[in-house]
Formats: sequence, C-alpha cells, structure tokens
Amino acid sequence: MITEKKNLFKSIEKFRCVHDVHRHFKSQMSTYHILIEKNCYPDGCVYFQWKCRLLAKQKKCFRNFKKVGKNCTNCKYFYEEKIHQYPEFDQSHESFADFQLEFQEFLEWINHLKHNRVSCEGRISSVKPDLWIEQKQNSHHINVSGFLIAFSSGYIDNLPFEDPFYLSVSSLTQDKLKFKQNDLFEFDAKLNIDRGRLVFRNSGKFYFIERGNEPALNKSNLLVTLATATVQTDQPAKCLNCSQGILADVNTNSPGPRRSMVCMMGAPDYRLCTFIDTLPDPESNGNCANPAWKGKHCNYTI
Repeated sequence: MITEKKNLFKSIEKFRCVHDVHRHFKSQMSTYHILIEKNCYPDGCVYFQWKCRLLAKQKKCFRNFKKVGKNCTNCKYFYEEKIHQYPEFDQSHESFADFQLEFQEFLEWINHLKHNRVSCEGRISSVKPDLWIEQKQNSHHINVSGFLIAFSSGYIDNLPFEDPFYLSVSSLTQDKLKFKQNDLFEFDAKLNIDRGRLVFRNSGKFYFIERGNEPALNKSNLLVTLATATVQTDQPAKCLNCSQGILADVNTNSPGPRRSMVCMMGAPDYRLCTFIDTLPDPESNGNCANPAWKGKHCNYTI
C-alpha cells in the first residue's frame, strides 16, 4: 500500500500561540516554527514587553510619542514587563505523543531525501520571480535570484505528496525550458528546507509529460517586476492568496529570520488594492484576530 505524504512542517492546525508577534497569523503557528525554529513546546518562551506608565493611564507623553520605542528606555516612565508565553497543542484529534511519533517518522523521511538526489513529478500551479530583500535602516532593495516554480501537489521520491512543494531555477534555465502554468513534468533535484517549505534546487533530467498553454515568464518579466514591485508592511491573507503577491526573505541585521510581502503590481498599500476581493483585516478592530480556536477562548487582545 502506497503511503501518501503531507508536509507536517507547515501544518498549522496543531499549535496555537497568542504571542503578540503572531497576531497577523491568527495565532495559529506551523509545526516547523514551534518544534524546529523556536523549539518552544512545551516550555514556552520569555520576552520583555516595553511599557509606559503615562500611556498605560491614557495620559499624553511629554515627548509626544504615541507608542513605546527604543527612544523611551531612558525615561522615568518606562518599564519592562516580563511575559511568559506557552504554545498550546490541540489534542481534540490525537495526543501529542501520537503526533510526535508521526512527526519523527516524517523527519526521518526528510533526512533521507536531503542526502540524495530526489525524483519528483508535478503539475505547475504558478511560476513567479524568486525574490529576496536587502534592508538597511529605513531603505530596502528588491533582488532576484531566478524563478520559483510551485506545485500544489505531486510525487516526491515516487510517493504521492498532498501539499505544496517548490522548484527553484535560474533565469537561464527558465529561458531555455520555458516553464509555465499547467506544465506536467518529471525532474530530479536536491532538497532544501526553507523555513518548513520543501524547495528543490540543482535540478536536472527534465521530462515533460504535458505542456500548458499560458505564456512563459522570462528575464524581461524580471526587469519589469524589479521596476514596479513594492514591499508591504504585513503578510495579509489577500496578498498570500493573490497571484501578484510574493513572500520574500529579508536580509537584515535584525536577529531571526524574516519575510515580507512583495506586490508585483506595485500597490503602495495592500488595503487600497482592488485586484482581488478584500478579506477581513485583523487591524480593523481591537479584538483578538482569532478569539476562538478549537473551542478554546483567547484572552489576548491587540
């Protein structure tokens, strides 16, 4: 019996964390973030939140600051509050021990793939520029490193894979083979784990089974993208679900990994974009973006 595989790294229905920085993700965090990147379950994490005694009493700051920042640390009204957050695991379907066993088997499969060239097959769901952002202080520069081909599902190592995976190719390879939406083909490549995403690189041995009818992107499309693209302040759902939105890694001096949303249409603000239907914005009210989760109430407010 053939076992179907899923990307347990990107599973978001298992863990929930009401840490302040997760409000735009509706407090649902991926398994990769909780167990691999932060390793914060079950012990949680500790951070220090900056506070102001004046603003806490709804009084005006004598420096006219609207929120607490790095320029407030030498103020007599400034103080820090130690906060300890604990991720929650949803045990309505299975125990953590059962999930841990399943996750360990998945890790062993991934480690096996990472040490070999892997045969893959899939139908292309999208082809987008592979972007990254260089940020220095208040300025940023969008760079391109080729194209990123997305598959909504397919076969990895001859096993059915039900979740998205990706293939990164150079501009030269894209100009030569002209990958486009709905292409169905086979290839082999080396596996990289990019913050939970399965991204294949150093590919070869391409065999096309079907070719799509959409026009293929090329180097000129990259130049247009670099000339018009804008970086958004958040990672809104409407951009994540938009064909013109790209999540790009940010190269910055700040600690920890970070991604920003890039709009290829050049929208100055995603809230003003009418390219697709607007989804509810968690910034529109003062309530928790995800007040109910698996029958549990969230006491966190933005």
